[in-house]
Amino acid sequence: METIPITEAKARIAELADRVAREHDHFTITRNRRADVMLISVAEYESMRETLDLLCDNEALADLRQSREDFAAGDTFSMDEVRAELEGHRGRAA
Repeated sequence: METIPITEAKARIAELADRVAREHDHFTITRNRRADVMLISVAEYESMRETLDLLCDNEALADLRQSREDFAAGDTFSMDEVRAELEGHRGRAA
């Protein structure tokens, strides 16, 4: 992550935007030598928002904890079992 002054960011905005979108680089932009804003891709921003939403959802967090516990205990399904279950759902939906 680079830190650059806003005057430099203005002069290089097209290049910075390309790097952010293509390479997922981050830039901290300063004003008066103080960190003021971040330049990140929309995809990364949306991903962070989804993560924050998930972390605020107690039911989803409980499901994730249960999944980890099930996995650690070996309570999992084989690929064949998953396929059979999906085929069963497709048959009932048709």
